[in-house]
Amino acid sequence: YQIAKRIITLKFISLVNLIMDKEVVKELIQDELNSQNLASELHKILSGSSRNDMLFSYHTLEEKLGGKGASEKTAQLIVDFVKK
Repeated sequence: YQIAKRIITLKFISLVNLIMDKEVVKELIQDELNSQNLASELHKILSGSSRNDMLFSYHTLEEKLGGKGASEKTAQLIVDFVKK
């Protein structure tokens, strides 16, 4: 982790955070993942304004990715392309 941290210059490692280009979910990496931080983040997910912000971000992410059925639509496009 220490070597990769110096070589790779990404702001985030979580896919949702990378796509949204902001911290939607807290990334508890290495020593940051402990019972106190985990309990704190779970509390934020389960209640309060942090939960509402996160749900709104996930809704925005869904729209950004093409809405419901985006995976199925993409798979169909791939199948159609391969058949040509």
